[in-house]
Amino acid sequence: MPAVVRDTRTVEQVMSGQFAFCFPSTGLAQAARMMAQNRVIELPVIVDQRCLGYVSYLDILQRYVKAQLDARAADLVRTPLPEVRPDLPLADGVALLRESGRQLVLVTTSAGMPLGALTVRDVSRAMAAAA
Repeated sequence: MPAVVRDTRTVEQVMSGQFAFCFPSTGLAQAARMMAQNRVIELPVIVDQRCLGYVSYLDILQRYVKAQLDARAADLVRTPLPEVRPDLPLADGVALLRESGRQLVLVTTSAGMPLGALTVRDVSRAMAAAA
């Protein structure tokens, strides 16, 4: 049997330091553009270096269908995204991604200031690099 090798990397070693986010005042059309440009379906809403929650692409689509695009991100913000600390083992960050059903988890300081994001894409790249 081949030996099992445990990944010893941390979330910080794999996370995206730059990630797409918006402000509460961001219009829905702009939020949709940002999602399309960054190929994400959830956009964190940041104010005063803290995450209020996120805007979902599905919520924007629902507003589009109802011709209600005059809203702002603050009008659609959902509960906060899951957060992890940068020194967390990568395996634990991946488990949180899986359990939450989110496309990303926010990587924050102990004070809650966003440092980056751990995304499904980041995890895929890390797995490919380890192979």
